[in-house]
Amino acid sequence: MPLINKKSSILKSEVTSTIVCPKCNKKQSTKIVVSGRYKHFLQLPIVSIGKYGKSTCSYCNQNYQLEDMPNDIKLAYYELKETTKTPVWHYSGLILVKLMVIIKIISRYF
Repeated sequence: MPLINKKSSILKSEVTSTIVCPKCNKKQSTKIVVSGRYKHFLQLPIVSIGKYGKSTCSYCNQNYQLEDMPNDIKLAYYELKETTKTPVWHYSGLILVKLMVIIKIISRYF
């Protein structure tokens, strides 16, 4: 088990009503997912390293990664990504280290 590795978590997902699946031509079947990647040290998240997306049709199971998405799905992904915030817990290890340093500095003077 490596000490430092990458993980991802789903930040937001949405089934859009305006997108038509390019493969099966079904409306309201495409689910767009925005996921966030983060680096972790001993399973403790340290820092966020970005967001990525994918889409899946619930009817025909056609999957698209961000690079392969048709333009209308890609536009819906970018709109969803704009409203998606990176959670604070993606930085929890960094926050914990900073708190420990501050406590150590303060404990020297009291």
